[in-house]
Amino acid sequence: MEAIELELSLKQLDTLADKEYHESLVAIATRPGDSDELRLLRIGRLLGVVLKQPFAVSKDLDVPSHYTGAYRAWTLKPEADFEDPQPQSCWQYQALEAFRLDPEVIRSLGGELPSVYNLAEIAQGERGFFWYLATSCRKYLCRDPKLRSQIKREVEKAKTSGFVLKNVTPEIIVASGGLTIGAMLVQAVPTLGMMGAPVIAGLVFIIYSIGIDAFCRWASDHELYHAEFPNADKDA
Repeated sequence: MEAIELELSLKQLDTLADKEYHESLVAIATRPGDSDELRLLRIGRLLGVVLKQPFAVSKDLDVPSHYTGAYRAWTLKPEADFEDPQPQSCWQYQALEAFRLDPEVIRSLGGELPSVYNLAEIAQGERGFFWYLATSCRKYLCRDPKLRSQIKREVEKAKTSGFVLKNVTPEIIVASGGLTIGAMLVQAVPTLGMMGAPVIAGLVFIIYSIGIDAFCRWASDHELYHAEFPNADKDA
């Protein structure tokens, strides 16, 4: 990933945040009163939208969702649309196929699913798609003390140099070690190499705003795909 690609991807996520929440990416990460888990899920949901977009249709909501405050809902397209060559050629389809075959995802779901459509159908909501991503990344990011220490050092170095989240811009994140962390993520997590840059940029932003420890705690607490996910995701 090049610096300009990371910058552009962070700007794309910021634009998506405005469409989904009517707030900036930084505002989502710094809103007073929100828990780390809610901040993580609101940012993670954006990555779920990115993964789900080719296979879903968006609908504006008159009233924001109860849980995340989203102003849009995404409804899956019919199963037949998943068999079309065009969506199957996109990186999102390849990523979901990798999740479907990932031993961690299979174990956490209680068995392998027969198709990408079945995987998407179980996830339903955007937070469910983020769960797949977190589960696939967890064994690489959260079980490697050396990697976690390296990532933390980059973040601490940025903070020592004056990094302040509420004033951050994509350019500042890149200049403050974000590009280095992005490269670490791609090298450490095999599935990230096939994903679009916004997913990598989103993980970098989560690390800078919420922290790698909070991400790993959440992934550990939600190791199994509980029934609360699809039910909660009806509220986006």
